[in-house]
Formats: sequence, C-alpha cells, structure tokens
Amino acid sequence: MTQSAWTRDGRPVDASMFSRSEWERLKACSQPGDFMMPCCQAVAVLKTSINGLPFFAHLSEECATSPETVWHKSGKATVMAALNELGIEGKEEASGESPSGSKWTADVLFSSGSRTIAIELQRSYQHLRDYFRRQERYAQSDVECYWLVRREQFLTLGKSTCRLLLKRDFGNIWPSGGIGTGMLPELPVSILDLEKQEPVVFGGFKSAKVSVWLQGILSGDYQYRSGSWNLG
Repeated sequence: MTQSAWTRDGRPVDASMFSRSEWERLKACSQPGDFMMPCCQAVAVLKTSINGLPFFAHLSEECATSPETVWHKSGKATVMAALNELGIEGKEEASGESPSGSKWTADVLFSSGSRTIAIELQRSYQHLRDYFRRQERYAQSDVECYWLVRREQFLTLGKSTCRLLLKRDFGNIWPSGGIGTGMLPELPVSILDLEKQEPVVFGGFKSAKVSVWLQGILSGDYQYRSGSWNLG
C-alpha cells in the first residue's frame, strides 16, 4: 500500500489530500488505468483501510519491485505530490555538480525564490561520514539538503549522531536537559513512514503531512531545537 500514485497523464497525487467523502467519490468514479503505482507503473486501485486511511494498492495485489525500490519510488512520488499541492514544480533525479567538480543527483530537487532545495530519501544503511560527505557536496553547490529515512535507519543513525553530539558539544557529560533525539544541527533528518496519515516523523516523534513539513522548511519553522529537528 502507498498513499501516492501517478495519474494517467503523469501527475503525482497524494491520497491524504482528499477528504473522506472526496476519496469515496473518487473511488466510485475512477476507471482502471486512471492511476498508476509509483513503484512499477502497474494499475493502481483506490482503497480505504479499516482505520479510514486512504491508499493506493496494486490491482493484482502483487509487485515484482524490491521493497527498497518500492519505498524509494513511493517516497519520491509522495514528495512530488506534496510539492504539486503547494504549487511548486519538483524534479526527480535532478543532477548537478559542485564547484570542485563533484557530481550529485538529488532524489527530488526544487526551487523557491533564491533557494534550491534537495530532498534525499535513504532507505538502507548509510555511514554517518557518507551523510556528511553528501551534505557538504550540496552545501558547496549552494543547495540545502533535507533527509527522509526509514524508522529503522533513523534509530541506527541516532546512535551515531548521539555519540558524536555528546563528545563534541558536551564533553561526554549528559546534559540535564537531555539531547532530544540526538540529531545534529548540520544534518536535518526525519522519518518517512508511508503507512501513516502524517508520514513525516521528527523530534519527539511528532508527525506531519509531507506538505506541512515542506512548508515548514520554506518558512523556516522546521528547525533544530534542543537536539532534534522539529516543527513549531
């Protein structure tokens, strides 16, 4: 299941953008082929979970795409749909190059005013030094980069960043106020849980829709506060 899909004419759509009545009307009038799954371009059908969550599913209930690719493609489609909702044009797999000649490819790239912003989705394990390396490459290119990862990867990454934060900023002495999720100010990372109505999860394990999270990035409300990246 996924909350995102592509329309017949190639537009990203997010099921969470619809009210329950709008979703039921869309289910009643949609035809096979109106929506395509982001993971494999197979025909998608509109469904509602027992908890009232709207989602898209494969017509055949099967997908040959690997789980990693499913999460990655569905995540990109979700971000693209949220940008579309905000009236912003996003680009998938957009390439660039730093002044030093180091090439990069962003999962999703978009511009707002004078800002260029990359959204990177990381499902599998990646060493902390590789997050830093890729983050620095974007910074050299004057591109802001924000990360969305699976919950398991967030918890694994948090162990590494927590150790670094304690050693670097607190002299290995646990501060009385705690360190939040232990994330770093130079590395904005949140969880993307595609099975949730509000799939972006951040500091304090609060959550928000992707469009709200993106609005927070654009407004400056998504900030590093007391060891966590958070909204508000």
